[in-house]
Amino acid sequence: MTKKCSTVQKLPLLALAILSLEGGMAYGAGFGLEDGSVRGNVIPGQLMTRGDVPSAMFFNPAAITDLSGTQMEIGFTSIKPYADVTGINPYDGSYSRGYGRSSVWTLPSFYVTSQLSDSLWFGLGGFSRFGLGSEFDHTWAGRYNSIKAKIVTFDVNPNLAWKVNDRLSVALGFSIRYFEIELGQMIDAAGIAGLRQYNNPAYSPFDVRQQLKGDDIVPTVDFGLTYRLTDDLTFGFAYHSRCHLKVKGDAKWVVPAPVKALAPMFFQNTDLHANAVLPDRFETGLAWDATEQLTLSAGLTYTLWNLYDNLAIHLDDPMLPGMDTLESRKGWNDTVRVSVGAEYDLNEAWSVRAGYTFDKSPINSQYVDYLVPGDDRHLLAAGVSWSKESWTIDLSCFYEIIEDFTVKARPANGVLKGSFTGAKAYAVGLSVAKSF
Repeated sequence: MTKKCSTVQKLPLLALAILSLEGGMAYGAGFGLEDGSVRGNVIPGQLMTRGDVPSAMFFNPAAITDLSGTQMEIGFTSIKPYADVTGINPYDGSYSRGYGRSSVWTLPSFYVTSQLSDSLWFGLGGFSRFGLGSEFDHTWAGRYNSIKAKIVTFDVNPNLAWKVNDRLSVALGFSIRYFEIELGQMIDAAGIAGLRQYNNPAYSPFDVRQQLKGDDIVPTVDFGLTYRLTDDLTFGFAYHSRCHLKVKGDAKWVVPAPVKALAPMFFQNTDLHANAVLPDRFETGLAWDATEQLTLSAGLTYTLWNLYDNLAIHLDDPMLPGMDTLESRKGWNDTVRVSVGAEYDLNEAWSVRAGYTFDKSPINSQYVDYLVPGDDRHLLAAGVSWSKESWTIDLSCFYEIIEDFTVKARPANGVLKGSFTGAKAYAVGLSVAKSF
């Protein structure tokens, strides 16, 4: 065991998304978010191909060429997740169980589209493409790996869309992305000093609380196209670029009195900096108008999570002798997210829809930690819309089932042999759109 390993679980880009709410655990596979559209929570593949509502911009900016005049939409999705984490103490064999603090996480969004001419549209959106978070009690058995992880991201996304002809539309835009991360864990000072087995999950009055926080603002690029293959079948494609983060912030430690008295020169607050990459995403979709009332759709998202391989956080002043760099190996894999959906128009005012999504986890089991609760995910979603004159209201809900995941022991990193079990989430979304 090396002392560097005692802090390896720093800055895994997971988090909360958009709003900084206390407590709880929120998640998607990896830490990508697909909740930027209430209607898209159910039928993302369909919104990839056409602009049924302004929030189609979240998936594909080229889709807004289907929207006439000026339109606005505001909405939110609220998610309530649950997860159990079990572990076995490697030193005495005792069994422990932890629960992520459960609360509601709310992800808001807004969109404005405007038709500038017969062939040119402008769009502006505000949403989050990445974010996740977790928080545990300071005394839980996995505290030497993580007690808190939170990322807040928010994109302001202007774009221009060009309707080349009646079949083809293309769009190009960029986002200004705000990124903020906050991480917390406990450090086993007694174990470092050789007073007991290192990272023994049993209670210790000598635990030091570590808090890391930093932020950055970066640009990204978005490209999209839609193509009407036939009168009834439409294809959509979009690319959302990677961004290179140069996070700057501070590292702080809450040191118990006995540790501070014996080693006052250690764990001094300092500045930090770190480089990281948020991955590229490629999205495609197909929508088929099977009848005048029924539309069937499918979507696929490919995310280059292999970019999240290793992360180093550099401290301006070492927290302990020789410890001015905190490293974390992740080794994540690229992932595919697949969805299918159906929408049925009951009449001119009411529409109903349903969808299923499979979300592959990027986690490398060799380096799994407590920051992402679970494995592959299955989402069952349903929604309803009401439209009258210039107003449209969308309501959606989904139930997320997360497959159980076995955790291999890595005591040097504060990870116990155990599992994530019973992880799930409930979500409700509401949006209001108006055309002018």
